[in-house]
Amino acid sequence: MQDTIPTNIEKGIRISVLELPKVFKKKENAPKEGQDNSAIKKENIKKPNIVQNMLIMGLSELVGTALLLFLGCMGCINTDIMPIPHHIPALSFGFTVMLIIQTFGHISGAHLNPAVTIASIVLGYVKPIFGPVYVIAQFIGSVIGFGMLKILLPPEFTTNEIFNKTTNETEHVVGLCSTVVHPRVSLMQALALETITTTILILVCAAVWDKRNARNTDSVSLRFGLVIATIAMTAGPYTGASMNTVRTFGPALFNNDWNYHWIYWVGPTLGAFVGSLFYKTIFDSPKQEEKNLDDILEDVPLNEKCERTNNI
Repeated sequence: MQDTIPTNIEKGIRISVLELPKVFKKKENAPKEGQDNSAIKKENIKKPNIVQNMLIMGLSELVGTALLLFLGCMGCINTDIMPIPHHIPALSFGFTVMLIIQTFGHISGAHLNPAVTIASIVLGYVKPIFGPVYVIAQFIGSVIGFGMLKILLPPEFTTNEIFNKTTNETEHVVGLCSTVVHPRVSLMQALALETITTTILILVCAAVWDKRNARNTDSVSLRFGLVIATIAMTAGPYTGASMNTVRTFGPALFNNDWNYHWIYWVGPTLGAFVGSLFYKTIFDSPKQEEKNLDDILEDVPLNEKCERTNNI
């Protein structure tokens, strides 16, 4: 018994010496008088890696845009067996946008559109360094999404060539999901329509992003999908209501439909700047001092805390 007592004391001394660094470390990290524990927690939080964020957001935009072209254009297939009215493609794209926003909105904002990305940069919601990542990912996603559709569907559903029995010749017609200008609509009218419809789209985005509208952003994905469907149903018969360069680019690339393609680059881009600058100049509220995250969350009802203004 006497032999064990020194051994236990020795072990206790060793443990105490080994634990000393941890004790001093805890004391160093302990809050000082008048210092809040939340400040220490913020210091210990690792700053996100900007490259990692770019990759994640870029992948989110790529997959989202691929789904937009894959599912949206699948709803545009019109055959002798399955004839569809013009409002069905509009609903297909609208509900597809709803699906994508619900899935990827909290990751990258689910822009799916260079015009939306431009507007978000102009309004200060996205840093300019992320702009090229978003746009490049959107173009790649457009090609992948429509390419998958061409591969997985029978050729007669996606072909843009028909055999004319009267002339015994193969004729080129507008391909699946290609946006075209109505023959009776002039080029300037088509450009104006694409610019105005894109401007309306951007005004909706800006309103959703506005902090003053935070309490009214429940079911953003459904509401935004219906906005897309509404604009597509009204303007679709005249220009295809693209409002989105990458939505037009994928089908044009595979179908070789390049007639008046510049309209779908210039119109949405102009609409992005017009809509965002108009909202920023006329309707944007003066910047106030930024609140802490806890204060912001306290101002938002519980059922809306997960709905942020970047869900577009």
